[in-house]
Amino acid sequence: MTEAQNDAKNEEYIDSLKDEISYLREILASKLFEEDNLINFTCREIETDYSLKFGVYKYKIKDYKLKIKKTKRTIELIKKMVNQQSTNQFNKELSDLEENQIKINKTKINKPKINMSEIESHIENEFKEEDLELQTETAKVNILIEEHKNNLSKKQDFKELHTIYKDCIRKIHPDLLLEPTDYEENLFYSSKEAYEDRDLEELKSTQNLIIRHEIENELKTLEDYEKLRNKLEINIELEDKEISEIVNSKPYTQQKFLLDTKKVNNYREGLVTSLLEVEKEYIKINKDLSELKKENNLSYKLDLTKNNPNN
Repeated sequence: MTEAQNDAKNEEYIDSLKDEISYLREILASKLFEEDNLINFTCREIETDYSLKFGVYKYKIKDYKLKIKKTKRTIELIKKMVNQQSTNQFNKELSDLEENQIKINKTKINKPKINMSEIESHIENEFKEEDLELQTETAKVNILIEEHKNNLSKKQDFKELHTIYKDCIRKIHPDLLLEPTDYEENLFYSSKEAYEDRDLEELKSTQNLIIRHEIENELKTLEDYEKLRNKLEINIELEDKEISEIVNSKPYTQQKFLLDTKKVNNYREGLVTSLLEVEKEYIKINKDLSELKKENNLSYKLDLTKNNPNN
């Protein structure tokens, strides 16, 4: 085969690679957009719907359960501290006292001293992680609900936002380029951030920068084309796995349930019942704590909701 024939064959092969790369880029770009759209719109809307229907009930149930745990632990610590006090001397003296003096000694003058500040500090540290978890979940629910209200008031149409973001993906997504530069990666992630924030103006601004930018590491050799082709094939497989994981896990899998009115109502009724039960349990255990404090003349009020800004 002559050199001219060999060059012609390589050119033909490169042309076929270009067509294949173009096809693979389009497939991958579509999948990349699908993943981001699932995460930032579909799943977010499902989470919002779930929060609107059940969020308040679930938060209140968790809040009461945490209060119950704190109260039970407080009772346990008070009893432990009472038992640790040395009362033997008082008991000896009581046997020799007159009846009226016994009544006096039953007041807080001779009661064991309980350091309620110490107990409060212990409770605060022991339940710090659970307090933080509850606060985080509550904040997330409130953010979703507030976002929902804002979207309703704006009545925003996201069609243009989706179209522009798709264009940004096609032009400069790092997974679609052979060797993206730092600047190119920053450009794309700026568009991604604007898309996640649903900021159309910022996305348009970033798109203009992307349009004016020329890709620096263009394909030049046969090896470059083959390398990019292989990269695209691998990324398509990875993206398929990512999408599969999203659609086979929560919140996406809750979509069908949320559309079933009967199941939603039944679940809500169950949550209401659970809420009433834990509320009743908390009232009882709190009464037990009050009686224990009264028995030991503990006027210091332990704040079981100190770290919970929602109470």
